Amino acid sequence: MYLKEGGRKMRDLNIDFMDLYKRTDRFIKDAYSSSEGVSEYIRLMDASFNRGSANIQGWKSDYDNLKHIRWIRNQLAHEVSYDSDICSESDYEWLDDFYKRLFSSTDPLGGLRTFEHKVSYSRSKPSAANRPQQSPRVVYHPPQTMQQRPNVNQSAGCLSTFMMMLILSVSIIISLFMFL
Repeated sequence: MYLKEGGRKMRDLNIDFMDLYKRTDRFIKDAYSSSEGVSEYIRLMDASFNRGSANIQGWKSDYDNLKHIRWIRNQLAHEVSYDSDICSESDYEWLDDFYKRLFSSTDPLGGLRTFEHKVSYSRSKPSAANRPQQSPRVVYHPPQTMQQRPNVNQSAGCLSTFMMMLILSVSIIISLFMFL
């Protein structure tokens, strides 16, 4: 068995790569309600390529790398053995970084959503000259901590105990009047 740079066996690297690809693919399927994962992500990048490449740094590079990563996955799944020299450490590291960026929404599509949200927000916000006079600001009181809040279960327990005692008292009074 041949060793890659860093001493990892090619087979181990390819297996680790496929595991990471599957996790990434599963995350994208869940996040985008898609049955195709990485392929769907690439299609979405295609559909917004002009906006993305104009406004998101590294869009083209991520797009090219994602297509390359998908190609490696397809080769390993359908064409070559896990012992082949198809995946490099840098491929694995790029995929690992992309997977982490998905979680923090700093991936290309997440960055584009954030950018477009900021642009639409700044357009909908009236300029300072056109803004109506604001009323005095309301003082914000932070939510009470658990220690400051009344215990809802304790309150419900007191109420049910009171109701039980009231019913018991009424039934005792009624039974006394019946015997008189």
